[in-house]
Amino acid sequence: MSEFQIVFSAALVLTVLSGLAATSIVLFGDTRRNVGHRNVAEKFAQIALLGAAAIVALLASP
Repeated sequence: MSEFQIVFSAALVLTVLSGLAATSIVLFGDTRRNVGHRNVAEKFAQIALLGAAAIVALLASP
């Protein structure tokens, strides 16, 4: 595997896992009453968004 494929795969896996973690916390946790759950879900959502931007930037690079 080339270095690009390794970096791209790592970014893709981390993005997907962060998005799934945020989604599962929101769906199965009580984020209205528990501020900690809400904060963790927001951080995972931010990580997923940053990962998506990284994937787009990797795909746009020559």
